[in-house]
Amino acid sequence: MKSDFHTGMQDCRGTWGTCGAGVRSWSAVLRAQGPVIASAALILLASTGCGGAKYKAMVEAAQSELSPRAIAHDDVHKLHMHEALVAEQGFSGLTLSPYVFMERGYVVGHVDSKEQGEAVLNTARHVSGLRSVEGYLPVKEASPDDNAVSNKAADVSLKAQIQAALALAPGVVKSRVHVEVLEGHVVLLGVVSGDEERRNAESAAAGVEGVKNVMNWLVLPEAGYMSIRAKTR
Repeated sequence: MKSDFHTGMQDCRGTWGTCGAGVRSWSAVLRAQGPVIASAALILLASTGCGGAKYKAMVEAAQSELSPRAIAHDDVHKLHMHEALVAEQGFSGLTLSPYVFMERGYVVGHVDSKEQGEAVLNTARHVSGLRSVEGYLPVKEASPDDNAVSNKAADVSLKAQIQAALALAPGVVKSRVHVEVLEGHVVLLGVVSGDEERRNAESAAAGVEGVKNVMNWLVLPEAGYMSIRAKTR
C-alpha cells in the first residue's frame, strides 16, 4: 500500500533540532497532559513532515471539537490501522487513506475488486480499540495509464477547489473537514460542531463544478470525546 507516512518519518529525523522552538514548546505542554498525548504529538509531526505543514496538526487540534486526549487516542488508532493495511501483501499498489474519529475508523481509496474491498475492511476491523469501521472503496475502472494520470490530476484540482469552497462557507471551520476525491466522487470526513456546519460543508462541496456526488461522513462530537474549552466557530 502506497503512503506518504514513511516519507514524513524520514523528513522528520532530527525534528526537535529543525522544527523550531514553537514545536518544542507545544510538545512540552502536551507532555504535561500525559504520555499518550505527547506520543500522539510525535506521530502527528512524523506524518505531516517538517516543512510548511509543521504546525498544521497543532492548528487543527486547537480548532477541533474533540478533547486533546480523544485526538491523541484517535491518532494512535489511525497509525495502527495504517500499519495493519501496509502489512497486507494483497494490498500492495493500493492507495488507501485511513481516518479515525472518536474511535470510529474509515478507509477511503480504490480497490481492484469487491472482494479486495471486503478484505481491506476486515483488516481494519481487526485493529484493537476501534468501535466501528466503514469504507468508501470503489472498484478501480480499467483505463490506459494516460487516463489514470489525467483522472488523478483532475481529482487533485477538484479537492483544492472544494477546500477553497469550505474556507468560504458560512459556519464551517475548514480544518475540521477532511476531503477525499475519487474520480469526482467526494467524501467528507471529520467532527463538526453541529448539523448546520455538517449541512453547510456538504452544500459547499456539492456546489463545486465537477463534483458528481458527496458522501457526508461528518459526525457530531459525542459525550466523553468533546472538548470542554471554548471552540472556534
